[in-house]
Amino acid sequence: MDIREKILEIRTTRDKSTFVDYFIDRPKEFDEMMNCIFSLEEYPYKEYASWILIHISHSGKIDLQDYYPRLVDLLFKTEDQTVLRNVARSLHQFQVTDYRESEFVDLLISFIQNYDNKVALQVYAMYILAQFIKRHPELKDEITQIIALHRAKKTAAYHSAERNFLKRVAKIQVVFS
Repeated sequence: MDIREKILEIRTTRDKSTFVDYFIDRPKEFDEMMNCIFSLEEYPYKEYASWILIHISHSGKIDLQDYYPRLVDLLFKTEDQTVLRNVARSLHQFQVTDYRESEFVDLLISFIQNYDNKVALQVYAMYILAQFIKRHPELKDEITQIIALHRAKKTAAYHSAERNFLKRVAKIQVVFS
């Protein structure tokens, strides 16, 4: 089956487990699906493929960590809100690494600062930033202030994510020498 046809099946079914199981059993097709995302295929392929990626990453049935650098790079390449949200949500399941670390933190902060971004993208940016704070506690105060500074006129989802973010980083001690 052509990978595009498989991706378009989302239009008729949203059965996440069916898609997860299909790609788990077919590594070649999984790579083709990932290439639809990385090459930013025209609508709706990149959007639907990145939606499938969310559920594959959430399932934990495929080790996706090797895709981390390419997914991070993708966030710098596109402005498509659906792809940004879906990839950020997927990356939330990954272990953050040193790859483009400083630039990536800055990009995630910019997602929060840009009021044109969808709230879901801002929420997943917060959750990924919490992982970076675990690695670099000295970022805690600055990032916490940025999130608070941009809470005005935000939705309940943003406020809930902010509370969850604060819980995640509450026990992280900032040590200055």
